[in-house]
Amino acid sequence: MTTQIAKLQSLLPDSIHAVAAAIGMPATLKLVERFGGTTLPMRLGANRLGRAALDALSQQIGHDETQKLALYAGGEPLYIPQCHVAVRRLRDLDICSAFEAAVRDGKTANAAVTELALKYKLTDRWVWRILKETPIQVEPATPDLFN
Repeated sequence: MTTQIAKLQSLLPDSIHAVAAAIGMPATLKLVERFGGTTLPMRLGANRLGRAALDALSQQIGHDETQKLALYAGGEPLYIPQCHVAVRRLRDLDICSAFEAAVRDGKTANAAVTELALKYKLTDRWVWRILKETPIQVEPATPDLFN
């Protein structure tokens, strides 16, 4: 998931871009995936409790990145957003590609939609809506150089 969501960087909030500038996008995406929607106590590690908190975080994103993140936060709590827009867009793209693959493999459209609705815990009407409204293109189109 982390490599796929990196393609949708334009949909990530500014606060995540700031964290990514401090620790890099791969570690930031791990942070969002594991801790999205929570506030991390970013102690500087000056006492036992602070070191334990940083050790737990370093198991998720790595030691060097944790140290950089602690310096970035400056000892203040750091809210990690859930990045709903990017995650939802990623889910919708997955649904579209899974639908295309299922139909290509010979399933009927209705059977594919039913299967996807159950897999993603959505209604079949919602899956149809996603299929209808989701543009497949992730990156903006290259402008026409001749116009």
